[in-house]
Parts: sequence; C-alpha cells; structure tokens
Amino acid sequence: MPPSLYSDCPALNTSFRSRPIGTVATLTRILRCPGSEATEESLLQLAAQASTLYRPAGRKRKSDGTIREIFDAKFPLKTVQGRIQNMILKKVRFPEYLQGSIKCRGQGSNARKHVGRRFVITEDVEYFFPATSEKVVFEIWHRFFCFPPDVAQCLTKLTTKDGSLPQGAKTSPLLANLVFWQVEPDLVLAFESRGIAYTRLVDDLTCSSLKDLSRDEIAWVVAKLRAMTSSLGYRLKPGKETFADAGSRMVTTKLVVNVKPALPSEQRSKIRAAVKGFADLPPTTGVLAETKAFNHISGQVAYLTQYHPDEGRKLRMKLKAARRGG
Repeated sequence: MPPSLYSDCPALNTSFRSRPIGTVATLTRILRCPGSEATEESLLQLAAQASTLYRPAGRKRKSDGTIREIFDAKFPLKTVQGRIQNMILKKVRFPEYLQGSIKCRGQGSNARKHVGRRFVITEDVEYFFPATSEKVVFEIWHRFFCFPPDVAQCLTKLTTKDGSLPQGAKTSPLLANLVFWQVEPDLVLAFESRGIAYTRLVDDLTCSSLKDLSRDEIAWVVAKLRAMTSSLGYRLKPGKETFADAGSRMVTTKLVVNVKPALPSEQRSKIRAAVKGFADLPPTTGVLAETKAFNHISGQVAYLTQYHPDEGRKLRMKLKAARRGG
C-alpha cells in the first residue's frame, strides 16, 4: 500500500467531541429556545412549526442551468439553528477529505488536494439538498450523534423544511458533511489502497491519481462513487462527470489544478473585461448604479486575487482609478 494520502489526518472517521444529549429537556437548556418561557414544550412547538418559518432568499443558477432555491430561517428558528450549529455541529471532528463549510477548508483547500496529479475525475450529486430527506437527517442525529429518538426527532424537525435539508439554513452545510458518515471512510480506504485521493465539497466529488488511469480503473472509481451515493438514495448527475489527464486542463470545483489552484482563463478574461467595462461607464451613470457596479466587480477582483495575486492587484488599482472621486 502506498503512503497515506491523508497523513495530516490519520483518522478517517468523523467523530463527535462531546457527550450525547439524553433528553429533550437537556436539549432545551443547551439551545435556550428564545421566548418568555424557554421550556421543553416551547422547543417542541417550534420544531412542529419549523417548516413554516422560512423565507425565500434567492435562487442560485448552477453552471449546468439548474436552479437551487435558497431559504433563510426566520426568528426564532434562525436563532435556534445558530445554537445547534455552535453547540453541537461545530463539535464534530471532520476528516480532511471533507472540505465544505469547515474552518480553513473550502474551494481552494479542496483544489490543493488534487494539484499536480496525473488524472482527475469529478462527479456531482444530483439535487443534493432536496434529496437529503428527513429520514437521512434523523439517522444522523440518532445514529451518528447517538441521541435518543425523541431528541433526534426534535432536531430533525428544527433542521429540515418540508421533509428535506434546506439550502441556506445555518445548520445545513455541516449536516451535509455527515450524510455519508457510515460509508465514506471505507470508500476513502479503498481509493487509498490504489493511490487515489478523494475529497467531497458538499455535493462535488473529486478523485485524483498520481498515475494515468486505464478505462477499467476509471470505471471502477465511478462505480464506487455511484455505489456510495445510491446506498442512501442519491444519484450522480448525468452529464456532469469529467475525466481529465495532465495533458489537458484538469478542473475541480471550478478551479484548474494542473500546477496550482487557478481560475480558468475564460473566467479571468471576464473579470478583466468587467474592470474595463467599469472604466468605460458613461459620465451620466448615477452614483447608486456606479457604486453597485463597483462593489460587484470588486468582489470578482477579490476572488481572482486569491489565486492570481499579481493580476488581482493590478486590476484593483485600475478599478479604483476608474471610480469617479477616487
């Protein structure tokens, strides 16, 4: 077997670094349900009404054209979800192959795990958040955290909307990391035995190898990913899988990983064009419109700067110079 690809995190299993919550009364004390009477009954009532306590917070269009509905929890559910996040979910120890919504991990960190490899495979889980059912979430609270059924049921109601995991809720990203907690470690070990690195950034799965992979090896990797996801009722998105070797552009989670994490050239060109477009705004452009455009493009430049600092600094100077009034 080759040296461990996860030597900085020997434990491949996700673990909860606290004692299980044994009763709804204890859960109530931990969450301090807002209200004049922070009682067990008030928390259970909030849980029963939770699905009605969301507002639409926008729609996110993915690169393949599909739309994701984003939701924002209303008070007091939002406050309680914040406490679930801080008092329970942030006490989970996540292994390095999980890269979503964890401190010092994210898009760039995920990409760095696959830089300089010979072959990269990516897959996307279809409709991941809507497909994460109330049953899956209950199993996380009950079997992973070892909370009794009544506590697990209460937490399930507090963290789902209409029977599934809502994208946009404070608790959803870390719960998403726990969906495959039983089967992911075995998958990682199977890949590691063949020198293949694996990461998951929420619903984006990436595998990479230091050597070129044959057709049979590629088929084996895809079959393993499909078996893991289908074991919990998910499916891989048709047409979203990518296979790339070092002789072509290798991309994972929208970053090129051939030599270092980098933005695709066409995206960099669009940001450069946006800066030029801002400089060419007519003098009649109103202050509010100019400020809105500046802030939007400034965010794009900041993103580019993370991966291309020299280019980003030059674009930042051009953008500032083009702003009327300095």
